[in-house]
Amino acid sequence: MDNFRECLVRKRNTSSDTLKRAGIGVLCALLAAAAVLFIPLFLFPFNLAAAIAIFYGGYYFMSNTNVEYEYILTNDEIDFDKIIAKRKRKRLVTAKISTFENFGTLKEAPSVSDDYTTVKADDCSGENEYFCDFKHASFGNVRVIFTPDEEMVKAIEMSLPGPLKTEYKRRRLLNK
Repeated sequence: MDNFRECLVRKRNTSSDTLKRAGIGVLCALLAAAAVLFIPLFLFPFNLAAAIAIFYGGYYFMSNTNVEYEYILTNDEIDFDKIIAKRKRKRLVTAKISTFENFGTLKEAPSVSDDYTTVKADDCSGENEYFCDFKHASFGNVRVIFTPDEEMVKAIEMSLPGPLKTEYKRRRLLNK
């Protein structure tokens, strides 16, 4: 039986995102005003086209702060993707669940050494965060921090290697 789940998590807007959007908006307004006011009047059609292009560029860069993360579980393999403004997809990392060395909620995560690569694929809420540690062919030791829903957690749990599944269930029972 195939095990397939996908989970889409929208990144919450932070104050940094709001500040970026405001800065881009102010910069676009200033550039558009400069294009209309300081280029000679007989070139007005070009001024207008430049102002429109500046505002479109501003919209494009502002929309790049809209980020979603997608987790796709297919049998024993999980993909972590970052989707920017619903138009660009970037694969963060792919892992086989059978190679997980550790898995659980982020609150119970042991600290890792500096040789670990940390991949954040979560909504920055600090709630319901999970982690998984594994060895990757390209990145070495990896820790992924993500925010799955309950169905995704159950699907991952089904594919965990035996000792890790037992340890995860034991920790979960102790935390209830």
